[in-house]
Amino acid sequence: MLLRIVFLVISLQMAIGPAGAHPHVFVDAKAGFEVNEDGLLTALHISWTYDPFTTLFLFDALDLDSDRDGKLNDEDYAAILRGETEWGEGYVGDIYLEVNETVHPHLNPVDAQASYDNDQITIRFDLPLAEPVKVVGQAVVLMLYDPNYYYSYTVNDLIETTPLPENCDTSIYAFEPDAVTGDLLVALGTLSREEQPEQANVGRLFSDEVVLSCD
Repeated sequence: MLLRIVFLVISLQMAIGPAGAHPHVFVDAKAGFEVNEDGLLTALHISWTYDPFTTLFLFDALDLDSDRDGKLNDEDYAAILRGETEWGEGYVGDIYLEVNETVHPHLNPVDAQASYDNDQITIRFDLPLAEPVKVVGQAVVLMLYDPNYYYSYTVNDLIETTPLPENCDTSIYAFEPDAVTGDLLVALGTLSREEQPEQANVGRLFSDEVVLSCD
């Protein structure tokens, strides 16, 4: 699962280079919502694109492109999906859906696909909710963050697999540092690769927000 890959990437970095700052892994993300005709949110749509440096380590960790022809085959993509979407118990993939400021649980990924382009691996999948939730008049916020801030997620686009109902709209609110979070980012930058932030759930402070509004 993804968490296993995280620690492998970190250990490899520690083995070949000097200590560095948090975060260590950078992900360009896309996200979206599946709302049915009854006004129920039933699933989330997620896409991760890893930075080229992390992609390089994933090649080594998963033994991708074993014939060294510069292309990935079906076996390579299957290995990526096993490593990134077969999550263990209690792991939520750094994906948090809050409804009226309460976390609403989701299940494990389904309909996953992997691709490789421009020296970057992308994984896309759907996340069914544990239970559908009514969204009209509710505060629905989706956040992607690693609680320990090893991973940095930037949500740069929306996924619209199926059109949302006419009364619904989705917006991305990018994280913008203030005096407090700016100072904290500087402090995190002084941590070595093996150190963890003292503040619990610190990654949430730096998360972009994907907001679903239905009236």
